[in-house]
Amino acid sequence: MITIGEQVTRDIQETAEVCVIGSGAGGGSLAAELAEAGVEVVILEEGGYYTSKEFSPHPHKAIPQLYRDAGSSTILGTPAIIFSEGRCVGGSTVINGGMCWRTPERVLHRWRREFGLEEMTPENLEPFFAKVEERINVAPQSPESLGKGDMLFKQAADKLHWLIHPNRRNQKDCTGEDACVFGCPTDRKQSVLITYIPRAMAQGARLYADTRAVKIKAQNGRATEVVAQVLDRQTRKKRHTLTVKAKVIVLAGGALQTPCLLMGSGLAKKSGQVGKNFLCHPNVKVVGIFEDEVRYWAGVHQGHQVHEFLEEGILMAIGGVHPALAALGLPQYGRRSLELMEQWNHMLVAGALVDDTTTGKIVRAPWGQPLAFYQVDHVEHERLIRAAALLCELLFTAGAKKCLLPFTYLQEISGMDEIPKIYEAGIKLSEIEVLTVHAFGTTRMGRDPRRAVVNGFGECHEVKNLFITDGGIIPTSLGVNPQETIMALATRAGQYLLENRARYLG
Repeated sequence: MITIGEQVTRDIQETAEVCVIGSGAGGGSLAAELAEAGVEVVILEEGGYYTSKEFSPHPHKAIPQLYRDAGSSTILGTPAIIFSEGRCVGGSTVINGGMCWRTPERVLHRWRREFGLEEMTPENLEPFFAKVEERINVAPQSPESLGKGDMLFKQAADKLHWLIHPNRRNQKDCTGEDACVFGCPTDRKQSVLITYIPRAMAQGARLYADTRAVKIKAQNGRATEVVAQVLDRQTRKKRHTLTVKAKVIVLAGGALQTPCLLMGSGLAKKSGQVGKNFLCHPNVKVVGIFEDEVRYWAGVHQGHQVHEFLEEGILMAIGGVHPALAALGLPQYGRRSLELMEQWNHMLVAGALVDDTTTGKIVRAPWGQPLAFYQVDHVEHERLIRAAALLCELLFTAGAKKCLLPFTYLQEISGMDEIPKIYEAGIKLSEIEVLTVHAFGTTRMGRDPRRAVVNGFGECHEVKNLFITDGGIIPTSLGVNPQETIMALATRAGQYLLENRARYLG
């Protein structure tokens, strides 16, 4: 029931009860929820369909295969932020680290107070979190899968008396191969590709890969049809047109693509909120160099997270980075870069995510693609500096002899007593290397149609029978990985549609 682009030899017209655009965390989970209840579902996915047999450990093959724009997307601002997201069946769940955390209670409290989402309580969301966790097998890592680097990270946090938690990941008997970002080669990571998509297909859902939705049509204020282009996988050029008429249309293409599609379709304009309120969890990384070999890549992608500073808006962890990618971010060039990379087995890469305290926006470029803008504010600036300093403290406590910094001019320090240099250097925003893999907020949910694009169930305030279930509906910064929040909200939207089946699908 999965059709790839090269199999389509003519223009096609489809009909379905529900058309879901996007097959990642939000689209795949909702599609399975509906299909298993007997709803006729068609899924459109812009990326290709690949199984673990086709995944590669080599960045030059894996990244163009599984990532949008070969992982080179940039959020414009000072500093520019490197942004990576998946574009394949299963979406970013195929190439993320698998971290699964429930929406923090303090965040839900804010949603209730600021956005009138009174139903967003831990008690009301509990069954949806539980269902998602059961479906994708959310669990801590087995100790046998933890590498030396992760244990050094954990021991240092304990020595500093920092709150550290075993990571919660969607995995089953993970062997710690640290290949998450190139697609799990053993299918141990329970991504949407191997959980929800097969469930949906088993119940008759139809999926078109290599198929990009380009317009949503509406009549009398109700969404009725999706126009899509079937693409040549290599050239990304249109081969044929696919039209899907559906009673309900669900947008789940992500917080950049979904608002861009709405803008191109001329829909949901009244609130003025489409594409606004963009959030992205800016990240910085620090590389510790140790006297002894660490071989931190020999173990799970991320076994623990430091939550000691969550109330300050800082979350810390180590993360698997391929040496070819790490080399791109090192502060040296030429021979000096080669000398650094010869110490790869002695390195430990640690990163910190900071809570957003400002918002950006998404605009639709003349060529039809989204452009993201985000200007780091003074609070985030301070947090990024402090996060880098805290990472250094952790790495030096773990035994590092040197830390490579994400700053243009202050590139390294050689001991705990040099950490004050980070605060004293007067580091400008333009001098910080920042990256992210999270995007949300651009079609935010809320009770008031003047301040939000969708309601608490993801239904568009302005266009009937049009739902959004990707990260764009998350109205505020989470401070933790958003995967499970997106899945739980999508599952909840699916249940709402089923409970109101006569109204939407009758």
